[in-house]
Amino acid sequence: MGSLAVGLREIGMHERAPLERVYIGAVAALAALAVILIGRHFGIHFAVLGFGALFLMAELVPVRIRDATYSVSYVIGVAALVSLGPGDAAVCAAFGGAVYLLARDRHDWLPHLIFNSGQLALTASISGLTYVALRGPIGHLTSHDFPHVLWAIAIAAVVHFYANALLVAIMISLAIDRPLREVLHLNYSHIMASTLSTLYLRIGFWAPLFVLVPVLVARRVLQATTEMEHAYEATLRGLVTAIEAKDAYTRGHAERVSKLTTMIARELGFSEREVHSIRIAALMHDVGKLVVSTAILTKPGKLTDEEYEHMKWHPIFGCEVIEEIDFLREGEAVNAVRHHHERLDGRGYPDNLFGDDVPLTARVVMVADAFDSMTSTRTYRFAKSVDDGLRELRRCAATQFDPLCISALDRAIHKHGWEPTPELYEGEKTERPAVSVHAQHA
Repeated sequence: MGSLAVGLREIGMHERAPLERVYIGAVAALAALAVILIGRHFGIHFAVLGFGALFLMAELVPVRIRDATYSVSYVIGVAALVSLGPGDAAVCAAFGGAVYLLARDRHDWLPHLIFNSGQLALTASISGLTYVALRGPIGHLTSHDFPHVLWAIAIAAVVHFYANALLVAIMISLAIDRPLREVLHLNYSHIMASTLSTLYLRIGFWAPLFVLVPVLVARRVLQATTEMEHAYEATLRGLVTAIEAKDAYTRGHAERVSKLTTMIARELGFSEREVHSIRIAALMHDVGKLVVSTAILTKPGKLTDEEYEHMKWHPIFGCEVIEEIDFLREGEAVNAVRHHHERLDGRGYPDNLFGDDVPLTARVVMVADAFDSMTSTRTYRFAKSVDDGLRELRRCAATQFDPLCISALDRAIHKHGWEPTPELYEGEKTERPAVSVHAQHA
């Protein structure tokens, strides 16, 4: 946990939403007030600088997970609290966070510095006051302090974790326009790391050195999990590249469908876990085309009935591929890949599902897939504009496409914008057969 870096480096303070600016100011003001009120514990000395340096070291080795970076510096914060008291702990946290941002965040550094230093100091103050209220001893611990001190440390550590999680999660929620509940759910996955610090605090002066062990272990676990996830996605993208190599006109199609699917899913209120699953499914939706001949994929015209029947096998084969991937087998990814060519009127393939029998994940991918196909140049037609693509989707609503998914895509595009892919062969201006996307789309 620790400091915040939510991928907002290109957004200046003047561009931030009013609620973000108000929140940053409120956190900074509360932090300053808290440090002033408990200032009687504060004094600059070697220990403060030492803990501040340890805090900085923890901040310098963050782990990136999806849209945010996290550190385990809160372990250092708890150790500083018990060793030095709440005032010094707050200063250590603010100092470490400020130096980290000045060293690493040269663009738009001021709002990041204000918020991160403020929330780190405020978190340390809240947990510190909790520890003091529970009559936890500060400084040297004796045998008489046990077991009461362990309860005080444990409760203060929990308060520290949740206070930090809440402050950071609110900021992330405002920044990426996602519900606070979902952001909090993602942050809580690291809660066990905070308990590790209590094992070493009774060692006295050497405690900070031993605290580094769980810090590094916790960071390595987070890093390994992220690296494994990236390795899985790299493998999947290799399959996608193999598909798109067969047809230059579809280059980048899977990535764009994945992005559009993510936009629709979030607009429909999917949880982040569901968004992640459907994003991967969208990336893999055409993997079954590996068994379709290149001649059919690149044919500059309408497919014959025989060719179309051959094309209709690709969702089934794609589903079989997905079922062999452990982390996709149990989720909705299988349904999304198998049924992304169904229609609400029952005239789709491969299973001729009707209405609500078509899985929602498949309906989302279906809309994203068709929209990108329409707004991209293909062998059989030129690209439509974004407005024309949305208009065509609405024309086919309730027969082929889910109206709710179309509305969600429309809202998402108006919020975030969308740049369709440029034509691949600008010099080629010969007319190609105009084929209706809703009839021929594959």
